[in-house]
Amino acid sequence: MRVFISAEVSREQEERLKKAGFSVTAFPLIKTSPLPFEPEEAYRFNPDFVVISSKNGVKHFFSRVSPSEFKNAKFIAVGSSTSQKLRELGIEPLIPENFSGEGVIELLKTLDLKGKRFLIVRPKVARKLVSEFLSEQGAVVKELLVYETVPDSSRKEQLQREIQNGFEVLAFTSPSNFKAFLELLGDSSEELLRRAKLIPIGHVTAKAIEKRGFKVFKIPSTYTLDGIVELIISELKTN
Repeated sequence: MRVFISAEVSREQEERLKKAGFSVTAFPLIKTSPLPFEPEEAYRFNPDFVVISSKNGVKHFFSRVSPSEFKNAKFIAVGSSTSQKLRELGIEPLIPENFSGEGVIELLKTLDLKGKRFLIVRPKVARKLVSEFLSEQGAVVKELLVYETVPDSSRKEQLQREIQNGFEVLAFTSPSNFKAFLELLGDSSEELLRRAKLIPIGHVTAKAIEKRGFKVFKIPSTYTLDGIVELIISELKTN
């Protein structure tokens, strides 16, 4: 069974799938571009908390600012890869159990929020669920847009070659990756998306897929690449 995953996977993840009888194509579909922002803008805000939702957010934020300027702030990281990137900078973040905006809100409900200053580090296109919740709770919120994601058009021809033999499973790691798949393949993507089992990394990606009229197979219990791998093996492995 051929599996397409719209992200780089680790050697361990690839080996697990291969041992279970799957042929794996890991193929990132998007690239990130930094957005300009003034470091002083973040420093002057003097946040009590900094919320970062992706490893790309960590990369582009700290390419312009110094971790030492936020030594009095607590960080909230969405996802294991985001938290790992922060730890590499000497920052031990709070991590929600559920790697989503809803998970962040559940974590925030355990904190005293009124009057606290929250810096939300985010891409250009993202839900405002967390910001809106914080504002409703009386927190002071500042959003800082540090990068944007765009389809990687340089990979279009390679992607077209990859899909010629078809895939039984298509796994998408973000709404942006799914939209890039549609954009890079155009009309030729529709038949493949109708036939394959579609696995989104979480509910937000699932909604993006369903909004375009396609059926989601299942959502992993953990919103990570490991969760996707575990779901594929547990649900689709043939003896």
